[in-house]
Amino acid sequence: MFKFGFDVEVDSDNPFVNESNENEKELVKTTSKNGQTEWYKAEQVAISAETLENLDVYKLNATTLHIADLPIQHIVTGFLIEHITCNNNDNKDIAKAEQTHSDLIPGVYEGGAKIWECTDDLLQYLAKQIKPQDWQSKRVLDLGCGAGLLGIYAYRCGAEVHFQDYNKDVLTQITIPNVLLNVKTQTKPVDEDPTKEIEEQFDIDALEQTLQFYAGDWWEYAQLTAKGVEDKAEKFDYILTSETIYNPENQQKLLDTFYAKLNSDGVVLVAAKTYYFGVGGGLRQFEELITGDKRFQFKVVWTSKEGVGREILELRLK
Repeated sequence: MFKFGFDVEVDSDNPFVNESNENEKELVKTTSKNGQTEWYKAEQVAISAETLENLDVYKLNATTLHIADLPIQHIVTGFLIEHITCNNNDNKDIAKAEQTHSDLIPGVYEGGAKIWECTDDLLQYLAKQIKPQDWQSKRVLDLGCGAGLLGIYAYRCGAEVHFQDYNKDVLTQITIPNVLLNVKTQTKPVDEDPTKEIEEQFDIDALEQTLQFYAGDWWEYAQLTAKGVEDKAEKFDYILTSETIYNPENQQKLLDTFYAKLNSDGVVLVAAKTYYFGVGGGLRQFEELITGDKRFQFKVVWTSKEGVGREILELRLK
């Protein structure tokens, strides 16, 4: 069921938010017409040894999604939520959201633990409109990635992909495990002895050449990864994003991030609901913002009117 829990207030005494330890998240304050919202600063997130050690468990709790002829594995959401909420993780934003039965807590959790229906819309659109070979050597940003399915699809087709999500624990507990389920491993003999059992090995250094992960505020991420305004190596041929326009207060940051990270001939694809009831965001309102911003041209490239209206919007730089 589609729901947004913006009625949940962030309690300053909440141990999940203000826990004092070496892993405490830094915050960046953003002023809005409704007051101040604190947003996590951006940081790069590495593939941890713990994730690699747990990969066999993830495999046992994974399912396969077929996009055209391409199988994509991802961990079953129910298992993930139970695993995260039952374990004492350093990052507890997802656990906080589950505890309060909310899909969104502004400044704390932004819904990344669930796979929203517009993600499937965009996956199907990509499979129909872009040939698999056309992803080769392309740079892709999966912005607000959640489970990472959009970026995983592009990676499986040969692209270099950066995954960005607001919550670090979404990346460590969901995105990165899902990505690793779809990476081909190298094999080598144990202890280099060919008579012993073969074991699977991930070449992490090689993976990090084509896969990177970032958490935190969108604009903070754009600044963290900027090497220079004209540095094409830090920009992307495709920016893919799903269900990220629900909060009008964050839409300008989203557009600014598009502008900062998109190649001059690149494409942004935004999959979203026509209107988000209860929070004010929607595609028509977002289009008004794009028009006033004057940096992008846009068009609707796909529409579904079944149930809650859903669309895919294409943006290009003017």
